[in-house]
Amino acid sequence: MLRFVSASVCRLLTAALVALVLVAGSSLLLATPAAAQHKANETDMEVPTNDPTIVEQGREKFAARCSFCHGGGGKGGKGPCLTCGRFKYTGNTNAEIYATIAGGISNRSLGGTMGAFGTTMSYEEILSVVTFLRSEERRRIAAGEIPDPLKEP
Repeated sequence: MLRFVSASVCRLLTAALVALVLVAGSSLLLATPAAAQHKANETDMEVPTNDPTIVEQGREKFAARCSFCHGGGGKGGKGPCLTCGRFKYTGNTNAEIYATIAGGISNRSLGGTMGAFGTTMSYEEILSVVTFLRSEERRRIAAGEIPDPLKEP
């Protein structure tokens, strides 16, 4: 009798696990890819500028960790503007911006320094800041505040 119950329980658990995997897998297949993501080029890391939750998380993290030097909204202050479409110390890709935030800038010959945040902010937090910066840059381009750096010669 115990073997029968154990076998029945095992089959029931197996069937439940298979059903769970099928439901989870089908939901992934039905999910549509999000539009309006930002990539500086085909090989750049993509940031979810269309996700208001991530943009807001980035805005909050930026306000707490970056705005003292880079100004409210990233428009510049003691440090350079980060929503003007051009990055003074690195290239203009999301990956390079991420690397700058994580690794900092120690070369004074570039005109300034910045501490590394890679040990005090998680990957997701830094990515949300990059997402916020790109979202704000896109908003400023649409409002005519700054030129689109991807369309300039």
